[in-house]
Amino acid sequence: MDIREERAKAYQESIPFGAQSTSGATASNYSGGTITATGSIFSARIQALYRHTPMVLTVNIVNSGFVAWVLASYLGQSSWWLFFVLSAFLSVARTICWIYYRHNRTSGKQTLWAAFATIGSALSGLLWGGSSLFLLPENVVEQTFVAFVIGGICAGAVVSLSYYLPAFIAYVYLSVLPLACGFLLAGGTLYVAMGSMALVFAAFVTFAAQHFNRSFVKGSRLNLDVSERTYELTKRTEQLIAVNSQLQAEIAQRQEAENRLHQAQKMEALGQLTGGIAHDFNNLLTAVIGNLELLQKLSGSDANFARPLNAALTAAERGATLIQDLLTFARRKTLLPRAVDISAVVDDAEKILKQTIGPHIRLVIHTAPDLNPAWVDPDQLGLAIVNLALNARDAMPRGGTLQITGENRRVEISGATTDLPAGDYVTIMVSDNGTGMSEATLARAFEPFFTTKPAGRGSGMGLSTAQGFAAQSGGMLRVLSSLGRGTTVEIWLPPAKRGALATAAVQPTDYVIDQRRARILVCDDDGDVRSVVAAQLRDLGHAVWEACDPLVALQILERETPVDLLLADYAMPDMNGRELINRATAFQPELKTLLMTGYVEALRQNGVVGLRILSKPFKAAELRKVVGEVLSDFAHINIGQHSKTIH
Repeated sequence: MDIREERAKAYQESIPFGAQSTSGATASNYSGGTITATGSIFSARIQALYRHTPMVLTVNIVNSGFVAWVLASYLGQSSWWLFFVLSAFLSVARTICWIYYRHNRTSGKQTLWAAFATIGSALSGLLWGGSSLFLLPENVVEQTFVAFVIGGICAGAVVSLSYYLPAFIAYVYLSVLPLACGFLLAGGTLYVAMGSMALVFAAFVTFAAQHFNRSFVKGSRLNLDVSERTYELTKRTEQLIAVNSQLQAEIAQRQEAENRLHQAQKMEALGQLTGGIAHDFNNLLTAVIGNLELLQKLSGSDANFARPLNAALTAAERGATLIQDLLTFARRKTLLPRAVDISAVVDDAEKILKQTIGPHIRLVIHTAPDLNPAWVDPDQLGLAIVNLALNARDAMPRGGTLQITGENRRVEISGATTDLPAGDYVTIMVSDNGTGMSEATLARAFEPFFTTKPAGRGSGMGLSTAQGFAAQSGGMLRVLSSLGRGTTVEIWLPPAKRGALATAAVQPTDYVIDQRRARILVCDDDGDVRSVVAAQLRDLGHAVWEACDPLVALQILERETPVDLLLADYAMPDMNGRELINRATAFQPELKTLLMTGYVEALRQNGVVGLRILSKPFKAAELRKVVGEVLSDFAHINIGQHSKTIH
């Protein structure tokens, strides 16, 4: 049953009830059929008639008992008690009909119920009229008494039975006409007058009932029109509400899509900007760090030089770290994921944190015994955990509890509670009971360089780089916080395949390379980088040629044969490092090569594979190590922090 049928049913059960309209009425359209105004009013007047039935029956039984008692005791006629018994029996039958109607009034058999009501009224009126005709003696006092009772009942019928005129007429005329006919047939001026008055009374109450009926019909029709209009208005209002709700939902979805698109565009723009900055800035840092190390070596143990040189080197290294953080936040940093035991990473972080968080903070570590290995870069994960833990420490200046938890979780439905696809994940949670974050602070928590710490207490990159690392690893980072109730940061990471951790090869991290004197060509369009790299290589005992561009490098290679190693920058005008290496090895197949770059991820994007990479900025020790490995034909993927092979 739809809403219109429900409202039609409710209307039939609740509107005031009146007589049947004899005029043509327009249809009120409801789903499932057409219910006319005439049919609604007819149904209403029948229900109104039955609604007054208990009162009618009560009045009838009381009056019949009273009349039987008065006349039987006064005249000694037991026949009046028979009248009372018949009246009571008829009232019981009508009561049963009324009860049955109450339980079946919505069955739609309104004509049948109208017939039952009319027959009941007719039998009741006939019982009163017949008793007055056959049981009354020729005594004007008793006749006047019965006429008075019948007249009162008929007057009351104007209110209780006039909703349905056939029932009213059947009761009034069958009760009044026998009495009036008896008076007229008795003859005599008095009886003729009484009979005439009875007929006039019947006509008068009939007129009053008809007037009452018409008023009720008008009111019912007006109520029907108002109800129909109200229903239509309600229906249209509900439709408007539904459309408005749908529109609001679509607006919210569109705003969410626009926000995600804006965020993606912002991240893409930031990534491109960061990549460009990373390349140029790392070139500068390479020159700065290299020259500072040369100065350190030249200054020897002089304390006047050592202190400022160490401070300068530390600042340069911080600059290099900042660039790496920006790349991580922009999801442009090269990650080297593998199957990682999360418990081992957390244990390593615990050793660092115990020395840094202070005695006023209680450190609690708990990892699930069945915790799955994660497919992630272990160095970046450890760095993210330490950064988040230090943020938690700073949020508890008066002490508290810092908890690091690892557990397995599953996303059942994609996008239900997170932005992750459905599946299994490894979750690391860093929680504190410190100051927490307000909604305004939480909304800006992932912005780079945004921090609530005092100046000099943080760069504002810890949370943003952790988010970038988690997203680039195929997971996500979520922050749950409220002001004064602490903060929980969740890192969701993809799990490694089962057995990957057990079968992962343990690769060495340190090698002793047998250095030998070599002939090396350094090609870099940045003169500062080229000169400092050449100086460091010469300091190692190698013979070094410098080329300011690829064409000069090719000329040197043709002139100085053989050359053991070509150390080339990637981003150069006219010809990049990859193209230079291809042309150089074409006429010197035994030439060993090493590619330098300030932005490793750019090489992946440009399809550079199969080359050893030295990532800028680097120190002299790192340069010595990688060059020694290449010259010794030691092939190794991911040796050290700055050397790697692009696959």
